Amino acid sequence: MPEPVVDIVRIFGSIEQKLRELASGSWLHPRLYYPAGSEEQRKKLRVPLAATRCNAQISILWQIDIASDDTAHTECQVVKIWEIGDKTELAQVIDRVVLLQKSYPDELVTQCRQKALEDAAKNLLPRSFTSHSDTAKPGEVVQRLDVRTVDREVLQMVNRFYTLTEPMIRSVLANDLWAEYPFDFSGDETRVILHFDTSNLILGRSGTGKTTCLVFKLLAKYTAGCALMEERSPRQLLLTRSAELANKLKDYIDRLLRALPKISIDAGQEQETELPLPDVGTEDDQPSTIFQLQNRSFPFVCTFDRLLELFENTVNYVDREGFPVMNEDEKDDTPEKDQSNQSESSEEENPWWQPSTKSTIAQYVDSQSFRLDYWPRFPANLVKNLPVELAFAEIIGVIKGSISCRETLKPLSREAYSELSSRVAPAFTLESERSQVYNLFEEYQALKLQRREMDGIDRVTKLIKAVRDNQRLKDCMGATFDEIYIDEVQDLRCLDIELLLSILNEGRAFHFAGDTAQTISQDSHFRFQDIKALFYDHFASAASLANQPELLRPRLFMLAKNYRSHQGILGLASLVMEMLWNGFPETVDKLEPEIGQIHGPLPVFFLNCNVQMLASADTSSDEHPKRTLDFGAEQAIIVRDQSTKAKLQAELKDQALILTVLQSKGMEFEDVFLWNFFTDSPCPGGWRCLHTLKTKSGNFDSKRYAAMCSELKQFYVAVTRTRIRLSIIESEEILAVRVADHLKHDVSSPLVEVTTSSDPDFLKELLSLRSVSHDPEKWSHRGHELMQRKQHDDAVICFRRAKDKRGETCATAYIFEEKGRHLTSSGDTGAARDYFRSAIQNFLELDMITEAVRCLEKLEEYQEAALLWVQSEHPLRAAPLFAKAGMFKEASDHFHKARNYDKAADALRQGDLAENLVSYVTENQKKLSSRSFKSHSRICIWLLQHKKIGSHMLTPAIRLLGSPKEQEQAFVAYEMHDQLADLYVEQRKFKERLLLFFRIGKLGQALKAITDLSPADNNSTSVKETQQRVQNYYFAGQIVCPHQDEVHIPHQLRSSNSDWISAQRLITSKQRDFSFEKIEAIKNSVVRQFLQLHSLLNLRHLGLVSSLDGHTIQRY
Repeated sequence: MPEPVVDIVRIFGSIEQKLRELASGSWLHPRLYYPAGSEEQRKKLRVPLAATRCNAQISILWQIDIASDDTAHTECQVVKIWEIGDKTELAQVIDRVVLLQKSYPDELVTQCRQKALEDAAKNLLPRSFTSHSDTAKPGEVVQRLDVRTVDREVLQMVNRFYTLTEPMIRSVLANDLWAEYPFDFSGDETRVILHFDTSNLILGRSGTGKTTCLVFKLLAKYTAGCALMEERSPRQLLLTRSAELANKLKDYIDRLLRALPKISIDAGQEQETELPLPDVGTEDDQPSTIFQLQNRSFPFVCTFDRLLELFENTVNYVDREGFPVMNEDEKDDTPEKDQSNQSESSEEENPWWQPSTKSTIAQYVDSQSFRLDYWPRFPANLVKNLPVELAFAEIIGVIKGSISCRETLKPLSREAYSELSSRVAPAFTLESERSQVYNLFEEYQALKLQRREMDGIDRVTKLIKAVRDNQRLKDCMGATFDEIYIDEVQDLRCLDIELLLSILNEGRAFHFAGDTAQTISQDSHFRFQDIKALFYDHFASAASLANQPELLRPRLFMLAKNYRSHQGILGLASLVMEMLWNGFPETVDKLEPEIGQIHGPLPVFFLNCNVQMLASADTSSDEHPKRTLDFGAEQAIIVRDQSTKAKLQAELKDQALILTVLQSKGMEFEDVFLWNFFTDSPCPGGWRCLHTLKTKSGNFDSKRYAAMCSELKQFYVAVTRTRIRLSIIESEEILAVRVADHLKHDVSSPLVEVTTSSDPDFLKELLSLRSVSHDPEKWSHRGHELMQRKQHDDAVICFRRAKDKRGETCATAYIFEEKGRHLTSSGDTGAARDYFRSAIQNFLELDMITEAVRCLEKLEEYQEAALLWVQSEHPLRAAPLFAKAGMFKEASDHFHKARNYDKAADALRQGDLAENLVSYVTENQKKLSSRSFKSHSRICIWLLQHKKIGSHMLTPAIRLLGSPKEQEQAFVAYEMHDQLADLYVEQRKFKERLLLFFRIGKLGQALKAITDLSPADNNSTSVKETQQRVQNYYFAGQIVCPHQDEVHIPHQLRSSNSDWISAQRLITSKQRDFSFEKIEAIKNSVVRQFLQLHSLLNLRHLGLVSSLDGHTIQRY
């Protein structure tokens, strides 16, 4: 049961009071603090510890320490809190502090022990000192902690402390577990974070805090911008290549913003306003174009691929609709008609300007699709002896995406590629190799065109062209962002950075963090000097006009303090980097050697170790009972390539996690076993020349041994994967022994230890590295990490070790899917179908509908895929699959159900369902966007003109014609008189309606139409004549054919046609007193003449003819 909030407030209240007293410097009260620790402990402390009692049980353990202040140029004394707890807890912490203080440099101890200053009231004031680099001074010996002798709690204590702030106190009192707090920074980190004058390049190896500096620089500028900008918060963009890292940074930044002090958004207002928090929802919640980004969207954190998608949708939108004119308020006040057409009230939000299908099949070629879908299709002579990863990297990073392609945005020609320096393109240096790679590139381009796919460079170049060709688009994109921050920039390509520089024309707005030593990703050939060249090209003119040369040169910051690893590992890593710089200076950036905070074991070479020794799990001996050891979740075996991995995995089975160097990049383990790295090296001659790489002038032949660039980078990545122990295990010692001797004897102090199979304790020492514990939770966690990295085969091993059936089923499903894709590319469609079906079964077992649908799409089973989404109540995802299955009516119905009316109409058009389309457009006219309605109306007109629709659909089709005049002409052409009459009524053309009824002989309708005439019409002579004729014909017709076309006669017409009514009564009268004299008595001559003629022709009255005299007959 958690403690009641009232108890937390009461307990923390006394703690807070003492913390404030310590911070105030008012320490005159004799019982505020007392020396902490036993007498023996106090003798070991280099800086005194003090304790302040808060109540009978709780005390605060603290000391004077040194930290950077806000200026980044000075340091000052601070109160460092080690622990708040009871006596037992404080005693345990004091022992740890004794260990930690052993690593304090002498200068730091002196500064901590200096007596504080005093003000007039005798309050203590902290002393300040000039800030120095975080790394040790030349010649200074620092006694570091040893990772083997300190526990995890000590290691956690040494790294990070937090500044006590008012927001932190409020969060504790509020029991807010969501907020995150900024920790204290080193002097070097503070200088990076607070540099605002220029753009920045932050260089540092793994674990030096590059990402941390980038995030807090963003937050520092965000808070400063919010204080200065009255109308909106700064629009900052943070990019990563990893979706996993992007999600973590989204969450972390949101937590940090919640804990920042309140500031005023409007500098002229006195009241405080909370910082606007970023919108860090799921991917489905994110905007689709830059026009949808609002103030609350920033800081905007996403992957580079997500940004490309955002830009692509923006370009497509502009091509269709032009530039919307919207202010911030209007964006949230879109008419209901548009909203209903653009979204579904669920996670299926999919605006119409996005592609019409949300296909799960990859549309872009990445390293995985290149390996699975392309590589098996290439001729054998093109892929012979080529590593698939390096080939793809060369095509994307050099031939298509290098800085040489910037101007033309076209791939390098065969000649230009062949002439590239080996330092620019070190992966393939021989002429025959480059010819083979270029032939492969041409085959790849042709196959990609055939498959109608794009790769990352195609996407970027298309966007760069769009920006270059449309200045307004460029200005609009540039106005969306104020700053761009890029983490792990070495994983981007030159053209990626060119796109960003093309959009945002501000020389101070870019902040990059990365490590060129880690550029072994699948498609990156990054160099920091390329960024410098791009900066010069983009900002030279602006810098000259503004007389600000600093715009041309991003400020370079180097971080050397490593928080992740110990000095035993970092010593070797630093030497590798030094050799890389000496031999290949254009491929890596010169940095100071990395410095670790703690000592640790040196890497160990195990020479002449065969696979059986590595696989052995038996530790039995004469002195010890038999024990079975295994590799743990925090251990990994790293090998050079996939073939070595497959052989070793066959021997070890599921005992250990085995990764290639490339697969291990970005991962961390407590222990790493590097297997046969030197034994299997393709460049043994280069490793034998290590002594020539010790200095810049060591006569190393970089052209002859160009492959050593990649070798050294891979070795560096492998070395830096471990946090504690590195074991370099070689089955042969021919080459490895020379490397080991150099690293042990040809350096100022040994960087490695060496043992061989002939040593008596060799096997015992090797097996002592194995784990004796089995933690299912750690294995499961490792499996999920590998799943996110799409390393499914390795994840299966982890899940098996964790006995995680669900995880194993999921990973196996992905493996089946990959095998299906590979077999499809190889042409074995039957076997591929079996694997896809197995994957589908596994995915459905786990209710992973998206993944199951993706496999069904590969099988072209679109109807089955659509029905899965229908069963899951996702109509918007089912609809495009119905369309792919040729079931366009079903597709339209599901688009309509998802309230995506434009696409519902599109589906009917795509399926040539003419009558359905006409009906749908007519019934949903108000729900369709103006663009869609106009487009589909034109289609309906074409259908009408070409008689593609039945007669029963003519009316709705004609109703969709562009103008009333066109509709009138169509109704006339098709003799659709009733519909034409309705059109006249809508247009209030009552005169035309009257004439229509009169012309077609609908006299009753014409008679009623007379009453609808306007006064202006009634004054027209022609209309009056027509009215009279209509009335005459109508009443005459009723006399000749009673009740035919009979209508109710309005009162005003009855009074004006009294003679006709009298005539009608006279004719229909059964009285026998009918006579011509009564006809002669009618005043209306037309009525009278009609009756006379009617009487002559009516057979009932022919008997009267004989009684007429000649004169009378002649008159008639």
